[in-house]
Amino acid sequence: MKKQVLIAMMTLIPMTSFAKVADFGSMISENAAAQKELHHAVRDNLQDTREVAKSGAREKIVIVEATGTSYNSPTNKEFMRFAKERTAAEPAAKDMQFDRLANEIRNMDQ
Repeated sequence: MKKQVLIAMMTLIPMTSFAKVADFGSMISENAAAQKELHHAVRDNLQDTREVAKSGAREKIVIVEATGTSYNSPTNKEFMRFAKERTAAEPAAKDMQFDRLANEIRNMDQ
């Protein structure tokens, strides 16, 4: 009797381990299928978004005042610059030439 129980146990242990491996394999295949489905869904959503972005051209809105007057407000040039641009700023070549000419004229009088 003990031998029969022992033989039954010896045959059941490999069967259960094979069943677990087969279940694990099916779990991997289901996971791979779910990943593939998710990948296709994301790709389709991305393609739809690209098509919407291409087709939805922006409309230009122009606001015109009835009187036709324009308002100019003074702005500070330093306001929209980076610190490096402020420290390394050089005057335009046209401004430099004007200053050079003004200095030459001042020096001629002396």
